[in-house]
Order: sequence, then structure tokens, then C-alpha cells
Amino acid sequence: MPTCRSCHGTYPREYFIHGNGPRKDICQRCGVEKGMIEQSEATMIFDSSLANSRLTLLSRRMSIWLWIMAVWIFWFALFSNISIWISLPVLTVLTIAMLIYHLSGRAKYSAMLSRLTPEHERPPGH
Repeated sequence: MPTCRSCHGTYPREYFIHGNGPRKDICQRCGVEKGMIEQSEATMIFDSSLANSRLTLLSRRMSIWLWIMAVWIFWFALFSNISIWISLPVLTVLTIAMLIYHLSGRAKYSAMLSRLTPEHERPPGH
């Protein structure tokens, strides 16, 4: 993947400005900041509401692992010394079930993320 000459970020080719000279290998965000292109020409820059929607979708998907880790830490802190061993198998089964649930929801997550991704046509030469 190419690297932006201005911010040194590595992005896919569709995130770059098409052209030669000073515009070559400049990402669209740096192009807008430096005045090389207009905001309307930068098709791969997300507005703040779209970026927030994508972040919310990702945090909802990954929050299950935060809860699993919190429950395991809670179990080790409070119940590991108590002889109530029924909670350990239940917690283990819960963790395995959440792993299966997480993996089975991958297609739905990909579909929702692609719905939140703006359409882009590659210019000739990219």
C-alpha cells in the first residue's frame, strides 16, 4: 500500500489524489488541508456523523469482550477462593458461547460496515 508524502500514513490507493506533480502520493485528507483539492472532490473523507456511526458499530461489536474480561476478573477476585465451583464451568461455557456468537455475527457486522462506507469509483490509472 502506498504512503502519503505529507502525513506518512499508509492507505489503500483509493484514498489518494489522482494526478502527477505535487499531488502525487498525497492522501485526500492532506490534499484538502493543503488546498490541493476541494472538500467535494475528496470522496473518501468521512464526515463526523459517519465516523461516529462507524465507531459506534465497532464498539458495539467489541464491547462483549470487555464484559467477558470484567466477569472473569470479578470471578478471580471474589469467587476463586470460595469452594463454589459451579460458577467456573458456567463462566467457561458463557465465554465459549460468546466466542461463537462473535464469530457468527461477522457477516452482519461486515454488511453494516459496508452500508456505512461511502461509494467510490476508482479514477482511471489507479
